[in-house]
Amino acid sequence: MNRTVARLIRAVVAGFLIAIGVGLGAFNAWWVALAIGVPLIFTGMALIPRPSRISELDEFRRGSTSGAVPIEVEAITRSSLAAGELQPTMLTATLRPADDTAYRARWITSMSRGHFTSLVDRPFSTVPPEMLPPRADRDTPEFGDQPGRWALVYPATTLIAAVALLFGVSGSVWHIDASFPSVANNLGIGDESDPAAATADLTARIGDVLDEIAGLGPTASDNILSITLDEDDTSRAEVYDPATGQAISLWKYGGRGWEEPRRAETTKRRLDTFRAAEIAGTDVSTMGQTMQARLGTAGQGLVLTDMAVTRPVRGQPVLLVGGFGENGISDVEIQGRPDGTVAEFFDPGDFDTSFRLARSALDAANLSAARSNLRRFEIRGTKDNTPTMFAGQIQNSGGVLMEFTEPGRSGTLTVVPGAFPALSEYAGGSDGSFSFDAVSPDVFESVRTQAMARGSIEPFDRNAIDIQMTSIFQRDGRPVIQVELARESASAGTYSADGKFLKQGNF
Repeated sequence: MNRTVARLIRAVVAGFLIAIGVGLGAFNAWWVALAIGVPLIFTGMALIPRPSRISELDEFRRGSTSGAVPIEVEAITRSSLAAGELQPTMLTATLRPADDTAYRARWITSMSRGHFTSLVDRPFSTVPPEMLPPRADRDTPEFGDQPGRWALVYPATTLIAAVALLFGVSGSVWHIDASFPSVANNLGIGDESDPAAATADLTARIGDVLDEIAGLGPTASDNILSITLDEDDTSRAEVYDPATGQAISLWKYGGRGWEEPRRAETTKRRLDTFRAAEIAGTDVSTMGQTMQARLGTAGQGLVLTDMAVTRPVRGQPVLLVGGFGENGISDVEIQGRPDGTVAEFFDPGDFDTSFRLARSALDAANLSAARSNLRRFEIRGTKDNTPTMFAGQIQNSGGVLMEFTEPGRSGTLTVVPGAFPALSEYAGGSDGSFSFDAVSPDVFESVRTQAMARGSIEPFDRNAIDIQMTSIFQRDGRPVIQVELARESASAGTYSADGKFLKQGNF
């Protein structure tokens, strides 16, 4: 096999090994990455061909068959950059092939010290026919030409092979459906297939963290920035030091003891903290189980990967946020409060539920559902192929967004699956264009049905919808309904407030 082809194959194999190592490490538990992924990555890196000054050169050898071609060496120059036995050597010689005209050529070969000395002493020799340099004139070869482009070709081949394999297959291919209970239990991982096991000891672990925080000093328990519990039994906390303005980090991995506290600068201040007393009475284990139940079918096959406690917004209540996923990677989050309340997790495409939660959020925000205080009311689904008509607060999460304005106040109110309603207010305001009571779930349902027919949308994509009633950008100020499903432009349309089709598209 040609030497270059063999090296290219080796580069491809190296890329595949690196990709497999990265894929297995990214989509499986940490011990899979450590035991399988890391060795594969290092093996692949070791296999990458590393061209040198002589690796891409043919090694000079004398012809020993009847077809050998006589040569007469006119000039010979051996590189002296290194002291190895084989070195790049430039030959200028006249070659006399049998039954052909003689020709003069200059080329660089990899030559041993013995051959070099022999040719210097006696410039007459032979070479095998397959080693004859070309007759055609070309640029004068230079020692610096090696390894030339091959210094980049082999690593580039490895990179292309790794990227092609890593991104050319779905993530599910990398998942190893195997369990090693004895190893997992010894390492404190627990039974990842049992959702109840993942939440059973959360309350005790929170208590352990609070005890460790209390040991930092008399003010530590009143200045907690965050607490995080991971599924691999890792516990972390961050405490604000009001005396220095620094953050103190605490960390405990698995069954080991607590590491030495570490200090670092932080931009957070006392208003970002919460007190241990605010969560001391919270049954976090029960809350984790409630969160799992709230996910419903969306949580099928998922387990609790982490539980975090923070005050995400100054002046707002403390939140406990549970992350659920597979193999330590959180795919979906759901919020809870210290009193045990857990946010609803819903499919925004269920209009009855979305409207019910929107009305409840308006009441909690002291916004009248009967008053014309809305400029935009949007419902956006959570499916991967849901379109985005307007960039905004729910473009990634899906949910319900209400943009309101009334004398003295204006802002937005959002209801996101797994999160409590979020209110953002701004100074000033004016009268809105329509009331929440003027928006009908029946009309939205009618518009969806029409849009599905116009865009030939499959029934299973009915919830991949972005629909809104808005007066923004309307010249006459009258609200219209705009809709699109499953990123099919044929489904996009503008409808009247009572659900009558007006035109194709949303603009």
